[in-house]
Amino acid sequence: MDLQDVSMSRPGEKLQQKAAVLRDALGVTRLVELYGQFDPAWCLALLESAAPTLEQLSVWDLDEAHLRVVHAMPRLRRLAVWSMVGLLDAQPPVLPALAQGHTGLQWLRVKGLPRATTLSLMRAHGHSLEDLQLVVGTTFDGEWPQSGCSDLHSLIQQCGLRVLRRLVMWYTSPGIIHEAAPCRQQRGRMRRVLPGAKVLCNVCDHLPGDPF
Repeated sequence: MDLQDVSMSRPGEKLQQKAAVLRDALGVTRLVELYGQFDPAWCLALLESAAPTLEQLSVWDLDEAHLRVVHAMPRLRRLAVWSMVGLLDAQPPVLPALAQGHTGLQWLRVKGLPRATTLSLMRAHGHSLEDLQLVVGTTFDGEWPQSGCSDLHSLIQQCGLRVLRRLVMWYTSPGIIHEAAPCRQQRGRMRRVLPGAKVLCNVCDHLPGDPF
């Protein structure tokens, strides 16, 4: 289900479409382009309806209640999560360990989540993550995630990424700074703490955009 159009409407708008989406979400395995900030209550209801069977999800600008429902989805394997409007910045949530029976993510792309939230998400899924993609900057002074990433390798090392095969750092995003020399330094640090994984930069390694 592609939800960009309907999820970018406000409460009271597109009511018939929203009701149809909620009805059809039962048993769905893939939701893409879901925006949480426009009608948060409807978004929460949708996530709760789809939670038991959802395997793939791409979401924008979730609040804490949304994020905790996503975190608890028992069959979720692929997650792309973007935070552009800072809904979680005032009190960044720290996500708990996964509940028993949760399969864990294999593929994760994160942009704009607070540092503490990003770390807790990676740590919770460290036992299952095979492909991790982070939108970060290469400069070391400033605010996360555009910069301030000098200890990113240390954060990664704390996450128990036992089966990780690939780490991609993405720099082609508004506000994200890429500089060649700091990038080489950053990737070198990552390779030392992730000896079994490929560590790539989408700019330096000329990676195409991954389809979700």
